[in-house]
Amino acid sequence: MAVRVLHVCETASGGVATYLSLLAQMPASEVEQRLVLPQTHAVQLGPMATAHVYKAKGRGPMALLRMVLAQRREIARWRPDVVFFHSSFALAGLAALRLSGRRIAAIYCAHGWAVARYAPKGLKQRIVRAIEGRLGGLADAVVNVSESDLNLARAFGYRGRQIVVENAVCAPDATARDDLFAAEPAALHLLFVGRFDRQKGLDLLLAAFAQARQERPDLRLHIMGAAVRNDAGGFSLPQGATFVGWVAPARIDDWYRSADAVIVPSRWEGLPLVIPEALRNGTPVICSTNSGMAALIDEGVTGQSFPLDVNALTAVLTGLDRKTLHAMRPAARAAWAARFRPERLQAQMLSLYQELGS
Repeated sequence: MAVRVLHVCETASGGVATYLSLLAQMPASEVEQRLVLPQTHAVQLGPMATAHVYKAKGRGPMALLRMVLAQRREIARWRPDVVFFHSSFALAGLAALRLSGRRIAAIYCAHGWAVARYAPKGLKQRIVRAIEGRLGGLADAVVNVSESDLNLARAFGYRGRQIVVENAVCAPDATARDDLFAAEPAALHLLFVGRFDRQKGLDLLLAAFAQARQERPDLRLHIMGAAVRNDAGGFSLPQGATFVGWVAPARIDDWYRSADAVIVPSRWEGLPLVIPEALRNGTPVICSTNSGMAALIDEGVTGQSFPLDVNALTAVLTGLDRKTLHAMRPAARAAWAARFRPERLQAQMLSLYQELGS
């Protein structure tokens, strides 16, 4: 008999949407899945599973109350075996489930611990640490999307059964192009993919790129994405950099495959999907050492890491060599196949569902 899993989300965009889409591909004979999520986010998931939406304008107490009420209705109606809570604000739903007295198995995934965003030992960090460290422990299992997240949870003494199920991404598009930059064959083309928010470090990349261009006028930077949180201020483009905007998922592999390298200058992450998405296309990754991201690549084989500092990144960009990067492409593809395939993620989650839901 299939395990019934109800996913509860306060947000279902970006990486969370990708994660849920991968889980939705699990065999219906093994797992039956439904979602509770904001109405405005349902369109991002398409027909992936039965969705029960609630109306919410932004974040706030009323949005959380509507999420909890929608969750309660669906639990009473469908009687799931497992309730899976996603991201920080969904902890309100987890707390409500436990307060209701219903003895239903629960899983929590932060998709990157919120505590990593704040200055060490500051008041905000202490508050966030207390909330997510204690409430997360109400779940029967806490899924960390990376070893770095697990280490962070242990370092802060977070409660609960902490396990790791690394993020994954689907197979690359076999028809993807690799010639988007054919008009400038002598240039070295770099790609940034992500939100233009403080977390993603685009401001640091632009500063480093402007400095590197003084020695390397052949460098080009293609910037894919848009601002979401508006917490990083405005950006001025240095010469050689171009805003691409958001790209349709069906065409994103064209950009990855055409680039010589992908740059990930994040200040904090869980496991950024940009890295396995680049690797699946054979594109080397240049990433910061923050949040354990260096462990996601093989130094000098599938990419390169740098301390999160403008001068350090400038030195890396200045020293890039196209032949060296091109030689990394087979190893990058092999790294995705060995570590980041969706079948591995799905098998691990199925095992957890069956254990908790039996």
